[in-house]
Amino acid sequence: MFRKPLPTLFPRPVVLLLGFWLTATAFQGAPEDAWAERTLAGLSLRDKIAQLVQIRVPGTFLNRRGPEFLKIAAEIREHHVGGVVLFAGHVHESAVLLNELQGMSRLPLLVASDFERGAAFRISDTTPFPWTMALGAAGDESLAYRQGRVTAREARALGVHWIFAPVVDINSNPENPVINIRSFGEDLETVARLGAAFIRGAREGGVLTTAKHFPGHGDTAVDSHLGLPVIRADARRLRSLEFVPFQSAIAAGVDSIMTAHVAVPGITGDAGVPATLSARVLTDALRGELGFEGLVVTDALEMAGVTGRYWGGRAAVAALAAGADILLLPTDALVAINEVERAVGRGEISEARIDASVLKILKAKSRLRLHLHRRVELPSIGSDVAAPESLALAQEIADRAVTVVRDDARRLPLDPVAEPRIYSLVLTPGLDSSPASVFQAELRRRFPTVTTAWANARIPADQEEAILKSAANADVVLCSIVMRLATGQPSQSIPAAQRRILARLAASPRPVIWIALGSPYVLEMAPPSVTSLCTFSTSESSQIAAAKALSGAVRVAGRLPVSIPRYAGAGSGIEIPRLKMVLEPADALSMGLSPDAFDPTRRSIRDLTGAGVLPGVQLVVGLRGKIVFEASAGRGGPDPDAPAVLPETVFDLDTLSLPAAATMAAAPAMEERAFDLRSPLADYVPEAADRAPGAGAILDLLGPLSGPSPGEEPAELFTEAVSRSLGVPWHRFVSENLFAPLGMKHTSHTPPARLHTAGRPTPLSLYGTARDLAVWAQMLLNRGLYDHRRHARAATITALTGSRGPWSKPSGADWTAGLGRSAYGHNAPNGSFFWVDPERKLFVILLANGRKGDAAVLEAQRVLAESVLAALSK
Repeated sequence: MFRKPLPTLFPRPVVLLLGFWLTATAFQGAPEDAWAERTLAGLSLRDKIAQLVQIRVPGTFLNRRGPEFLKIAAEIREHHVGGVVLFAGHVHESAVLLNELQGMSRLPLLVASDFERGAAFRISDTTPFPWTMALGAAGDESLAYRQGRVTAREARALGVHWIFAPVVDINSNPENPVINIRSFGEDLETVARLGAAFIRGAREGGVLTTAKHFPGHGDTAVDSHLGLPVIRADARRLRSLEFVPFQSAIAAGVDSIMTAHVAVPGITGDAGVPATLSARVLTDALRGELGFEGLVVTDALEMAGVTGRYWGGRAAVAALAAGADILLLPTDALVAINEVERAVGRGEISEARIDASVLKILKAKSRLRLHLHRRVELPSIGSDVAAPESLALAQEIADRAVTVVRDDARRLPLDPVAEPRIYSLVLTPGLDSSPASVFQAELRRRFPTVTTAWANARIPADQEEAILKSAANADVVLCSIVMRLATGQPSQSIPAAQRRILARLAASPRPVIWIALGSPYVLEMAPPSVTSLCTFSTSESSQIAAAKALSGAVRVAGRLPVSIPRYAGAGSGIEIPRLKMVLEPADALSMGLSPDAFDPTRRSIRDLTGAGVLPGVQLVVGLRGKIVFEASAGRGGPDPDAPAVLPETVFDLDTLSLPAAATMAAAPAMEERAFDLRSPLADYVPEAADRAPGAGAILDLLGPLSGPSPGEEPAELFTEAVSRSLGVPWHRFVSENLFAPLGMKHTSHTPPARLHTAGRPTPLSLYGTARDLAVWAQMLLNRGLYDHRRHARAATITALTGSRGPWSKPSGADWTAGLGRSAYGHNAPNGSFFWVDPERKLFVILLANGRKGDAAVLEAQRVLAESVLAALSK
């Protein structure tokens, strides 16, 4: 191993130790291999054959005296099958059942499942990864690798050791009814690259992996569950295209390869023989040409691609003779075992051939350490399955997969702040009663006024007319087509009535956006004029991603991993930037204002702070979602040694804090706890019923908060009612659920140290910066939205800023007369003010520290306010 003497580098004892370590690590698998060989030697021929058989088990609850469970138990206890395949079910039921079945088996069972898009492919309440084609659209190896890791972790937590994933078929045929979105796409390099990345991640996560379906199932138009597809390509084409992803998978260390029930006469010379049963495919091509030495597992032998031409017993014998190691889901496990045993007796298959496959299986079990620990610890499920970081990864993949195929009219994204009238119609060729319900719910969260509807395969005539009538009242129409993969359903099968609706909507004057939720090939029907996007998946995460893409919450940069005939080629995709919904500075000119518009304001600030009328100020002006003016000047108090005012300097909001804090506190209470402003105060604070003003409703407490001399009692009663509704002090709840999400890190109910001398905080005291308040003001202007997060419903904002809310309204007697009629705000006696004008999409915020009530301070307040309004009119 070493060409030069080691003593020149290390002393002799170290060399001996290193040599011992190298020898030990080289044979570290020896004890497990020894277990496999020792176990094999103790098995009868019949038990060895049974090790090759995998049977079906559901992940749902089974009564232990019911016929389905008793049949499974007999196949394990009496016939000693080697493994099971887990199908649809639930998390804990699956783990409990698998633990119980492991206890029945003399040897550890090898548990497999089709976790193609993570465990969610079979088991509910696990991480809902999108379908594989979404990874192809995102095109990122790191995402595939990370998905493989998460899939492995969740599989092992459930008691699954072997995943039948990834699918590395190249979906080159748009008519493919069975592979379709299960494939990474039609590009050879993409499929090979992403498949290998997934394999590396899953293997590192501790499961056996499977590349499927050899020699390739992508170029078919027949579902092998229902019949035998025939691939007419010659051997040269198969080797240069379909074989390549399998070569990449082998190089990545894939543990097993699953066969395809497809006929490949270009290799076998016979269009009636499935590849699963052909030695030319499994032995000559896969073992010989590709050099694969791992496990070869058949696709389910119960599928019509095999059973349509072969009796179950004969199919099991033929598959082993062809080179398969594992018989997956034979039509009858006992029949398969019997017939293989007879075939060995006839000399059709040698016992040595059986031994070779069994030894591979036993070594796989030992590598998984199942001979030492075959059951799972149920408590670990709670931390390993659907972990927050796993859910975030699924959403990231779904977000990055969304692909805008066409948007010639530049309709995307739809601005939630503009509150467009949206009609969202979901169509499905199935009989679902609420298709894409997650998508519709997410749309309603982002666009509260959206009208949603759906139609399945059965559309009465009156529903068709109702759909068209509702669409006519919208600003934009969304047509989402949910195309799932289902055995026996063509990949583009859309009922005639739905096609008619789509055509009539496309011909209407209303803008139409098509969303392909699932198979992208449905866009082949889309007229050139419509905007269209694809998710390549129907998973919950993909439905959410579609709504996020439509509302501009994410950057859209996916690329079509397949060609859509007569519509778009592979690699197509339009990048749509994320819609910014955060406050950012903009120069006056870009906002249609004069470049020197705010010069008088700057001079006034300099004069007023210099003269000490307003020792320090922060002024922020927002217009149409942008900050058009911002200034911080002066000092934090009248003392000449007081620190300079910076944008981060915290001010006492004085009486401005009363309506502001009341609005901030009431909004989450109304959203989270159904706090009702119209309810009697006595409902929340019974002991204070006799102190309630007016009619005794919570609403009656708000008016005094914006008055010229607000008392503390209304504030105390209001905050007590809100805090009781929330279950915690209002300021703690608001800090966690409003200030933190909005990034208002300088706003608090507690004064900073330098302001402690100002006195004890009142029930609605607030301290903060103009920048923080600007963000909150923009959220109010957006009617509850900021940075694509809804903090309150539009109705809640309307109720809290309307005529009966805690805010003042513009007056003809002062400078506020220059604001719109729907404006609301407050002027504080220390010179501060806060005003929002929804009509002009404007806010003006001044924080000051002048002497309260001083005439010069109030005059300074007016001067600054009028200079701002004058600047905005230039």
